[in-house]
Amino acid sequence: MNPVSLAPAPPPDRSCVTGSSAPSVAVRKSRILVADDEEGIRCLSSLVLAGGGFDVNVSADGEQAWDALSHEPYDLLITDNDMPRLTGMKLIERIRQAGMQLPVILASGSLPTASTLEHLQLQISEVLLKPFTTPELMAAVRGALQHKATFPDTPLPAAVPHPNASKIVHHRILIADDDALVRGSLAAVLEYEDFAVDEAQNGIEAVTRAITHTPNLVLLDLNMPLWDGWTAFSKLDRVSPLLPVIVITARPNQYPRAVQLGVDAFMEKPLNIPILVRAIKRLTSEDESRHMRRITDRAFVTELLGYTGS
Repeated sequence: MNPVSLAPAPPPDRSCVTGSSAPSVAVRKSRILVADDEEGIRCLSSLVLAGGGFDVNVSADGEQAWDALSHEPYDLLITDNDMPRLTGMKLIERIRQAGMQLPVILASGSLPTASTLEHLQLQISEVLLKPFTTPELMAAVRGALQHKATFPDTPLPAAVPHPNASKIVHHRILIADDDALVRGSLAAVLEYEDFAVDEAQNGIEAVTRAITHTPNLVLLDLNMPLWDGWTAFSKLDRVSPLLPVIVITARPNQYPRAVQLGVDAFMEKPLNIPILVRAIKRLTSEDESRHMRRITDRAFVTELLGYTGS
């Protein structure tokens, strides 16, 4: 694909989108800019998003993305991190400094975890670890656009009630497991119980998602790539020590370590779903004093789920 021109007010780059046309007057499509230095990723993302009803433009690096954002309004930015001329994180810094409030999805094969920890003010809506699937991309996009109110262009006056104030806020559960079948099954059960669900397929993604969208509880598998569950737990415990965590694992003989580290609760696979759901409801409804006791009380013992008395 030919590079996008950097001349002032460049025309939108739609070279990867077939059958693209200007939005109709009656229905305005959400406008998405995809920034990635890999042409295959740009084209595939464009085709998928255009097929989902979005108006999509692409940029081959951070500077081209900045130029596009400077000339036209967008509803969402999806950006790689490792790009020439301007990295994704530097691009996000620049648009926040310019006062742009659009949500951002960081999609990269090498997530800058330390930078994300240091730059929470960048308001990254979602983090996607490459390679990601089409359903994961679409779910991230819908989630970011649904949470667009998190970054309002004009704050509401204090005296005016927020339009979503009366809406019930459901507890958010992060499911961290490399097994897609386990994640999907648990998500279906928890969504039926009126929980909001986020998913991660490895330890790094679990930590970054917990940072960008703070959950009320984490279900944490141990056998995961990149960072295993124990490494992820140590990172989470430093960032958010009061965050309730239930370890779910098929790895044998791990309960003593859970007790040593002060995990809230522990369950071995195969999971006992009714008991697990009751524990999730209990832990998400308790106040912080109980979770503080996990840190300060040496007599605290990790709850062993799935046995008589649980």
